[in-house]
Amino acid sequence: MRFNRQTGQKLTLSLISISFIICSAVIGGSAQPLKPISRRTNPDEGGSAKKRASNADKASTEKLGARDAQSTEEKSLDSKADSTIGDREAASRSSPNTAGAAETDTANRLGAHEEAIRILNEKLSRMQKTIEQQERTIELLVGKTAAKPLEAASESATGAPTTKASAETGAISIQKLDQPKAEQTVADRLQKVEETVRKIGPIKWSGDMRLRFDAFFRPASESPDPPSLHQQNVRMRYRLRLNLDADANTYLSFHGQLSTAPANNQLTSDQDFSGIVIKHPFFINEAWLDFHPNKNIQLQAGRLLPIFADGSLFLFDDDIRFNGFNERFSISLKSAPAGITNIEFRGGQYIFSNPVVPIVEKGSPLNLAGAKVGSTGRSANLFHQGFVVDQKLNERWTQQFTSDVQLYRNPNQILLASTQAGVSFVSSGIGLTLSGPINGAGNATTTSGGSIYRAGNFQVGRAAYRINNTGFSWGDHQYPISLYVQLVRNFGTGAHERDSMMTTFQVGKWTKRGDMVFTYFFTIKGANSIIGQFSDEDPGAGSTVNIRAHMIRWDIGLAKNVRLETIGFIRHGLRNSGQYPDFFVALDATVPTLYRFQERLLFSF
Repeated sequence: MRFNRQTGQKLTLSLISISFIICSAVIGGSAQPLKPISRRTNPDEGGSAKKRASNADKASTEKLGARDAQSTEEKSLDSKADSTIGDREAASRSSPNTAGAAETDTANRLGAHEEAIRILNEKLSRMQKTIEQQERTIELLVGKTAAKPLEAASESATGAPTTKASAETGAISIQKLDQPKAEQTVADRLQKVEETVRKIGPIKWSGDMRLRFDAFFRPASESPDPPSLHQQNVRMRYRLRLNLDADANTYLSFHGQLSTAPANNQLTSDQDFSGIVIKHPFFINEAWLDFHPNKNIQLQAGRLLPIFADGSLFLFDDDIRFNGFNERFSISLKSAPAGITNIEFRGGQYIFSNPVVPIVEKGSPLNLAGAKVGSTGRSANLFHQGFVVDQKLNERWTQQFTSDVQLYRNPNQILLASTQAGVSFVSSGIGLTLSGPINGAGNATTTSGGSIYRAGNFQVGRAAYRINNTGFSWGDHQYPISLYVQLVRNFGTGAHERDSMMTTFQVGKWTKRGDMVFTYFFTIKGANSIIGQFSDEDPGAGSTVNIRAHMIRWDIGLAKNVRLETIGFIRHGLRNSGQYPDFFVALDATVPTLYRFQERLLFSF
């Protein structure tokens, strides 16, 4: 049932019609002249008057029945009123006294009108009761609490006498029916239910599941190039992540994430369909506390996303996480000078190792990583500081400037973890013995397969620029346009190949079913520019730096929380070992071009 404005108007017109009938009856009764002589000399006039009154009452009853759908009980009341009026008129005609007959006739007429008014009041009372019941039914259907107490509803249901207050309440109820009701949309109610279901006590659960078909192919090298075997790997992989979020209070919250992945690969959370039928591991991927005393300050501590992570497949891999601290301080500019709407200062301090070695011995892992014999073993760290500026050019164009600096301390310990000698060094930190070194080789080293970076130091400066346009619409789908450019230089070394760059052109966004995103990506990563163990490995497929790579990508939304991603990569080697002094790389430029294809189905919950 849906009680709309048209129904309310019909009820209002019914009440107005009833009022007109009452007024017409009263006026008609008062206007009849008292002519006892005529009534005495013409005895048939009383019968004619009775017949006219009966016909008028009958017409009124039929009109009310057509408009208000009277019940059988109401019709019986009308018959009772008609019989009462007929008896009183018959008594007036049989009276022998002319004056007495006139008085009796007047009294009978007044009594008949009073009886008709009483009957109409009872009809109004029942109509009001029906309206109230329908209004409560509507409120229950839209999920609202009844506006009136249960005692009033029960009193109306038991047929209590209608008072002036209840009549006024009925009028208010009818007036409410003409006003639009603020109803919750189905999407709002569904979202509220989903949020409630996701919560178990104070913890809110969410996550995602991804299936990925991954294949890459590389032909064997040809003479006179150095021999290089062909490479082929066609596999299925999956990723499962489970998020846990909780608020301790208004200012402090917790976030955690459990994820699949092999323990010795920090660059992916994907698990291959391998290992026969052995269960795959599930590890802590993220765990941090978030302190946000106001909208301008955010402090985090734990296992974190890098403070400048942007998902661009360039500086940091999407799956990389750091142990340490993040800080954000944001300034919103309401006046927007020169269109600048927000300035945000960011900082990150990360801890990679804790050797606890009082004296470095010759041939020890730290010594292989460049630490001097007899010195105290120090930890490896990253201090990452910078700022982001958002600017609005007009209603269609916005842009963003980013500048940051990465300062690494004892970076050779990171490279050590990618060698066989570093397996025990990493294993001691997590309490598990790894099956092999971590992934991410590709940087230039001073010796072939060594554990000392050719760059020596990594003091990496980055400048990034993004420009966005609202784009265009196609049907009910929006296609914003974005161009993103990044430039990187390692100021910690004067060696060759210390620069990197990336550009991404993207059209579209994914929010609902049928939305599509088209992306083109191009990058050049020098062998001495950025830390390969932290950079994205998808374009490289075995070497994260010393590469030149293209990517074409198409995403389509299959449902609200389901997306299909189709990605193709083309990778070329950049430089050869020995091309510069003390310059050795894992991937030579003589290695043939590698082609990689991924088909991914992502489901989030």
